[in-house]
Amino acid sequence: MERSVKPRWTTVLLTALIFVMVCNGLWPANRAEAAGQESKALRLMTFNVRNLHGDDGTINSWDNRKGIAVNAIQSFGPDIIGMQEAYDVQVNYFLSNLNASYQSIGKSRFGNTTDEYVNIMYRSDKFNVLESGQFWLSETPDVVGSRSSYDTKWPRICTWAKFQSKEDSRAIFYYFNTHYSLSADAQEQSSQLLLERISKYVTSPNVPVFIGGDLNSEEIGNGYMILDNSDFNDTWKDAGHSYVNDTTFGNYTGSTTDGHIDWIFQRNAVKINTIEINHYNENGRYPSDHYPVQLDVEIPLTGDPLPDRTSAGTATAQFNDSASGEDIAKAFDNSKTTKYCIPHGSAWIQYQFANGSKFAINRYRLTSANDNPTTRDPKSWTVKGSNDGVNWTTLDTRSNESFPLRFQTKEYTFNNSTAYEYIRMEYTSNGGAEFQLAEVELFDYVNVALNRSATADGAVTGEGPEKAFDGAVAGNSKWAATGAEPHWLRVDLGDRRNLYQFVIKHAASGGEVSSMNTVAYQIQISDDATNWTNVASVTDNRANVTTHNTNTFGRYLRLYVTDAAAKSGDTSARIYEWEAYGFASGATFYKDGSYGGNAVTLPKGNYTLAQLQEAGISNDDITSLRVFGGATVELYWDNNFQGTMLTRTEDDPSLTPEGWSDKTSSIKIY
Repeated sequence: MERSVKPRWTTVLLTALIFVMVCNGLWPANRAEAAGQESKALRLMTFNVRNLHGDDGTINSWDNRKGIAVNAIQSFGPDIIGMQEAYDVQVNYFLSNLNASYQSIGKSRFGNTTDEYVNIMYRSDKFNVLESGQFWLSETPDVVGSRSSYDTKWPRICTWAKFQSKEDSRAIFYYFNTHYSLSADAQEQSSQLLLERISKYVTSPNVPVFIGGDLNSEEIGNGYMILDNSDFNDTWKDAGHSYVNDTTFGNYTGSTTDGHIDWIFQRNAVKINTIEINHYNENGRYPSDHYPVQLDVEIPLTGDPLPDRTSAGTATAQFNDSASGEDIAKAFDNSKTTKYCIPHGSAWIQYQFANGSKFAINRYRLTSANDNPTTRDPKSWTVKGSNDGVNWTTLDTRSNESFPLRFQTKEYTFNNSTAYEYIRMEYTSNGGAEFQLAEVELFDYVNVALNRSATADGAVTGEGPEKAFDGAVAGNSKWAATGAEPHWLRVDLGDRRNLYQFVIKHAASGGEVSSMNTVAYQIQISDDATNWTNVASVTDNRANVTTHNTNTFGRYLRLYVTDAAAKSGDTSARIYEWEAYGFASGATFYKDGSYGGNAVTLPKGNYTLAQLQEAGISNDDITSLRVFGGATVELYWDNNFQGTMLTRTEDDPSLTPEGWSDKTSSIKIY
């Protein structure tokens, strides 16, 4: 029982070594429950600010309207601004004069600082940039300054970034900002290329993605319709707005009757709060020939159901002759801007989990470093596991992989249920003489509903309930039931589990129209398949994939659908996949007695005080616990597994009678 100053019980979710699931946490003020999902509020703006010299010598010159432009932006206070046409001097003016802390991503359409940008400005005090890039809307999108064959006058570009909230690491989203040509053929090409690139860069099906920009296309144009007929939704239409008097190109006049050509599309947003065309002006003077379009939206918390396991352990490597600041520790430091780099084309790197802990690693992520993609990136490798650092079992093998982007993260999965203390990766680079890697992440979370026995109220031939648990979306692999609502889908997990996240893939995730996505449903859990408890209730879903974070126990799951689709008259249920993430074995620790207060679930492993605090368990602050999956829990009075020890193999609603309430400083679970 360490007697240091006690930090209060905190809520640290999905970070570092230990998974945390909070039942009744201390939530940030702008986190909300939207449509039955935990969500985070986000403010987005797309704004064609009119280029630096387009109105020189007139009342609408940049110097005459730049202050108005700043005030227009601040009237909404966006988190993200997708700008079009700004020159470097304009970008810098905004950065210097907006009240909040913004930074900008992107270069000009010629790849320099001397022409129009399609940049993204973001609140650097609120978000980290995980990945970013640019591509050109042409037949050669990776060639800087390239033009479409349909419009050779100017290069057109898209700038994109992946953001993560600093306040809640589970809030992750992408924003793609673009400016299309005036040519209808080029617009079609741009929309098709944009969707193709999004499918390449966005590897997670449930993360929210936004497309914003000046498409130079109204809602009847093919450039618009290609996006709207994809798995993206027009947020203007989502909000129920009409296309009458909705112009976004006012040409400094205040007009509302010209074309709507500036748009924000979304995929997997939880709720559209408001979307508006901002007509801000000062005595009839407007900030640009375009009006800003601004979106207030809720996004789901879709971060990893379990954290990267590379925390507090030991990293080693075959070679240690790296340049200063590029040693093996940099591959496991949770930073994509550092790297491990060696003058060898083939090498192994190894990670030993802390305190003798073992994890059944079944997926990993690799991030490319900052330079030399053709000579240093990993090309082929083998992943192995060991419990003694001598005898190794091959877990995964990859060949001829590539990382076309710098700081690009790719995820790889494989089947494995055996826990190992050591993980080794044996690499060969694509150049043969050098090797580098920015980051390695190791994960062990498992979809416990995969291939489990399923039943339903009904099913279309070839679309039975088992299709919702087969791990596939492609090839129309779904459960579908016709007839009157309600519909239900049930799965037997085989034994009682602790469950911490559900992911449901609705109709549009399989390529159907989004109006067929499930609108209203309940996620229910039971120990006997008779008595059901609601763990999530959704009333107005529009997302293609929904994510539900929870902390609950049970053997049986049921999806109870009360409104199967937004499409008028459609009562058919369609679920492409229902994933349930949980632990087979471990323990949940509660701040208060009778399983009350904040709850933290830990898998098998050994946890020092520092690791418990990182997970959200303060020193001397456990009063009750639940033990599941045949685990054994050892509670230690002092740090580093020292002092008096108490063993538990089953639930205990109160540690007070034994004198152990608020006494624990380290824990072993095995």
